[in-house]
Parts: sequence; C-alpha cells; structure tokens
Amino acid sequence: MKICYIISTCDKYLETRVKYQMEIMLKDVPPSDIFYLTSKMDAEKRQFGWNCMDDEKNISWKYIYFMYHMKIFDYDWYIFIDDDTFVFQDRLENLLHNYNCNECYYIGKELDHIKKKFCLYMSGGAGYAISKALYMKMHLYVQKNGINNSYKHWCDDLCIGLWIQEMSKTDENVVHQLNNDLFHLELHKSSNELKHAITFHKVMTLENYQFYQQLLHKKKEVTSKIQKEDTTFALICDAAYWEKAKKTIIDLRSKGNWCGSIVLATIDFDLQTNFKDFYNITEVKFPHIDKTTLLEKIGQHGFSNSDKREVNKVNQWEKLHIFDDYFKSWDRVIFLDAGLRILDDVVHLLALDYKNKILAPIDGKHNAYNEFKCQLSYDKPELISSLVDEFGSNILESTYMLNCIWIYDTHILNLCDKTQLIEAMNKYPFCRTNEMGIMNLLFHFKYHVWEPFPIKASSINNKFLFDWCELNNPGTNWRDYCSMKYPVTISFEDT
Repeated sequence: MKICYIISTCDKYLETRVKYQMEIMLKDVPPSDIFYLTSKMDAEKRQFGWNCMDDEKNISWKYIYFMYHMKIFDYDWYIFIDDDTFVFQDRLENLLHNYNCNECYYIGKELDHIKKKFCLYMSGGAGYAISKALYMKMHLYVQKNGINNSYKHWCDDLCIGLWIQEMSKTDENVVHQLNNDLFHLELHKSSNELKHAITFHKVMTLENYQFYQQLLHKKKEVTSKIQKEDTTFALICDAAYWEKAKKTIIDLRSKGNWCGSIVLATIDFDLQTNFKDFYNITEVKFPHIDKTTLLEKIGQHGFSNSDKREVNKVNQWEKLHIFDDYFKSWDRVIFLDAGLRILDDVVHLLALDYKNKILAPIDGKHNAYNEFKCQLSYDKPELISSLVDEFGSNILESTYMLNCIWIYDTHILNLCDKTQLIEAMNKYPFCRTNEMGIMNLLFHFKYHVWEPFPIKASSINNKFLFDWCELNNPGTNWRDYCSMKYPVTISFEDT
C-alpha cells in the first residue's frame, strides 16, 4: 500500500511542528511521499506553495493550488492532516486495507455542527483519508472549475467537504463518506484511546510527539519478547540455494518485521559469520538423511511421469529435519522455503490458530485445487494398491497441502516426528514431489492434523495470505500478498 501525506502548515511552524513530524512521526516515510502546504516553494524540503498568504483564513487557497498543479496519481491513499496531527501509521494502514482504493472513499472524523447550512465534512485536524479514485476526481474537479471558482470557504476542510458534496450529486461519482471515531479532534483523554487511536490532534510539542512515538516502541518491544519465547522461523538449504534463502531471511527481518528467532539448517556449507551475526541467525546441522534404500527402490532413471526431482533433487528430503526434536524448544515453528518472499508483516501468520495442528496452503489455484493422485508415480501398481488398501480410495481425489510454507504446533511431534517421516519415505517410494507427498500421507491422511491456510490474511488486512504467483489472481501485484513463492512483479534483482 502506497500512502501520500498532504499536510497543512505555515512558515511559523517549519522549525517546530514540521520538524517534529518529519524527525519523529514520519521518519520512516519516504520524503518523496510527504507534501507540506506552505506559502513558498521549496520542494527539496518537501514544502509546496504558490505564494498564498500564510494565515488561517487563506489555507483553502493552499489546497486549491496544490490540487490544481499536482498530478500525483501513483498513490493508493492520500492522508490530509495538519502539522499538529499525530498518525499511528500501522493502525491507519490496517484500517485502509478494508477498502478498495479504486473506489471513492472519504474517511475521517465527521463534523456535523454546520451540516444544515453547509454539509457533513471531515476534520482536517483529526485527519482524513482520500482514496486514489476520489483524489483523481478532486484534481479533475479543480482543473475543470478553475482556481477561483474552486474556492468555497476559507475553512480548508469544509471547502474540500463542499467539493465532495457537489461531486457526489452525480451518479458516476458515488462517494463512500465514512465517519470513524478513531480519528481524534484532541489529545488522548483515556488509556483506551491510546490503545486504538488512529490519530490525535493538537500535538504541538516535542514531548507530545515523543510520548506517542514511545507507545509504538513499547508495543514492538513487548511483541518481540513474546515472539522470542514461543516461536521460531525455520529454513533449510544447501549451498546452491543459499542466495535464495538469504533473500527470504532479509524479507523476514525487514518487510516481515520479525525480531524473534530464526533457525537456518545448512546442508553442505557453513553460514557466513557476518551475515549470521548481523541478522541474528541460529545455524544448525543435522546428519544427512540416508536415501540409499529409497533411491534403490525408485531406480536410477526415476519415474516415468515426473520432472526427475526424485533422483536429481534429493536434498529436498532434508526438509524433514524441521520435524526434529530440536524444535521442541519452541511451541510453534513456521517453515519457509528458501526463496519464498515475505511481503508484509508476519503478524498475519502469527494470528493463525496453530494449536494441535499443522497449517499449510492447499495446492492449486483458489477454488480449483489439485487432487493427490497427481503427486504419485504409477510405475509400480502394487504400491498404489497398497496405498489404497491402507488409506482408502478417496485419497487419490483428495486435496492436499503445499509445503513451501507451513506452521505447526511442536506438540504434534509426539504424534509424528522426523523418524516416522523417514520410515514412510522408504515405505512409499512413489512420491513425485519427494517430501511433500510423505508429509501429506502422515500429517493429512493418517493423523488428520493438517488445516488449510485461509485465503485472505484477516478481516483487517484484505491481502492474500499466500499464493504461488500473482498470475493466479489477474490484476494483482506483490503488494496484494503477505507471502508468495514465485512473484513476477518483483524479483531478486530488485533494489
């Protein structure tokens, strides 16, 4: 989600309120996404003005000139605030994920004190959000009417409210005007407001900004402590896949905001000390899984209906180490394939109920899932007959888990652990996708502890929790996903 901040100020507060916002509240926002409306132009300092008078009775002119001149249409949302407004950015984003920016939305604290004379409109001090679709229509409105005719009132937020009211009179410009009491007109009055507020107004001092910013830091510190105690993310790779694993780890620490434990099992190389220390990685080694019996049963030419990974990618079986008793040190393990992209905060993975189960996506496209029979070799019919006798004929038409990402409760290791999985590997030498077939046979079909991932992350975040590729959902890009195996709108070469 790309957000633009449009902020009303004046020369008087450039060295105080503006500085506090830039250095504290907006310090992690790209400067190019910030636009301060002032009297004079200084784009390098993100100050935009067209020689308007610098007093409260002329603020509307600053907005009119800005809307007339600035064709900035590459944002999803536009946040209008004053220089004494504090925004809790994560809460704001969580709210906006509920709405489609390609529709006209006008969201904020609605003021009704002059609705009979003028209209219902959003407080600029409390701040309000304008969707991309509505911003473009506002720009066209000012362009069409001209600068002088766009002036409706000296009060800027009322002026914009009047624009939107006029635009809403036509059917083609239906605007969803939503009041939200989490946008506050003043400073907090209770601890409950501190927990849930999206904005506070009249935040004028350095101490005010520091206080609200510290709330965010304390929350992250508490979250980190909880994460380190009960959860680890786990990866495994050989030297050939190290560069891919590196990208996943960097994603996890940056886009994923994960501060807790990461365990990397290395197969045929040693992890670089600098990388291990910088990203706080725990490196582990396990004895190689003996695949001699398995490969003898498969034969040197592999299966007749496969891509030959059963003989050429045998290191995939090493993923079974993620079910070693070593991982009982944590309550929950979240496994990621080397190269899988983490595209949003892992809080959406952590929110899933993992108790007494293993969670993983269903293999296939949404509402067009694959059947387990496609995972098997039929070169030895007697093995398939044995499978059907043991699990029933329905197994072949059943859906099954994809295993490039999974979450499990380590208590299930008391039911099925690495030893059982390796035994099954040798008992059922007909799995075209190596360890994925065995994981399904035991966790899904034998012990019934698999539960599919939800398609969407949550009611707050409307992103896809995981998918193989954006092509499964035409019109989407990587910003619409929390995690993905093979994105095409972002690559490992992106900088």
